[in-house]
Amino acid sequence: MSTRFFRLLLCLLLASCSRKAAPVEGEPARGPVVARVGKVAIYEDDLQRAMARDPGATPERFKSPQARRELVDGLVRFELLVQAAERAGLIQDPDAIHALQQIAVTKLVNRTLGEAGSPESITEADVAREYSARQASEFTLPEAAQVRHVVVSDAQLAEQIAAQARALAVTDERAFAALASSRSEDLRSRATGGDLGFIDQNSRLPPAIVQAALSLKTPGEVAGPIPSDSGYEILRLVSRRAGAVSPLSAVQGQIRQRLYQERRAKALESFIARLRAETRVDLPDGG
Repeated sequence: MSTRFFRLLLCLLLASCSRKAAPVEGEPARGPVVARVGKVAIYEDDLQRAMARDPGATPERFKSPQARRELVDGLVRFELLVQAAERAGLIQDPDAIHALQQIAVTKLVNRTLGEAGSPESITEADVAREYSARQASEFTLPEAAQVRHVVVSDAQLAEQIAAQARALAVTDERAFAALASSRSEDLRSRATGGDLGFIDQNSRLPPAIVQAALSLKTPGEVAGPIPSDSGYEILRLVSRRAGAVSPLSAVQGQIRQRLYQERRAKALESFIARLRAETRVDLPDGG
């Protein structure tokens, strides 16, 4: 089968054609019949809905007679498969029923939530208010210090290594990295020359290490030995990063999406609570 057919099949799974042989009196007109497959009629209305729901389609795509014929053929192919599935007893298969129920529930939720279910319901004022409330905690990058370290368990050895580190030229980053690789007892950081990356006030390292790292101001400056649970730490500053605040323009899409999800979840919970109040729910096992 062609790629185009599979694309049409995906569309039609979401919007299959009518299952009626003829219109029922009093129903809105469905337009002329464009095809019949056994006793099932496919109407112009089915064709128009398939056009509208074809993923990625443009209004001009189905203007040519050939494109229209291909779409009708796709509807016919799909209906043939539907009828084959019916004969195989798969229309009433529990998984098939559940899939249909999921589609119906999604439509119900989207229709019921209304404005709360739309990202467009989030106003600029909502976004600005959320940004102000979370600017310090989420949208501010704290100042940080990138450091390397050497950790040893012996206090006297730590003093010797600290003296060696202070004797290095402030530009000789490679020498301290080599010192960390050869002398540090922290096996995880030895492979990277003792690099701890950037440390800021929110880092999960011991407070004494965080405080000592942030106290270093000039690249090449050394702190320590600092007692820790692992032994004694010697730190050397690699670089500093200034704090920065993300502007509203850079994060407004992220904020809008979060507010939309929160508002939709709240509206959905309210809707389900109302349904629970209207419908008796028994849990025989007490769960």
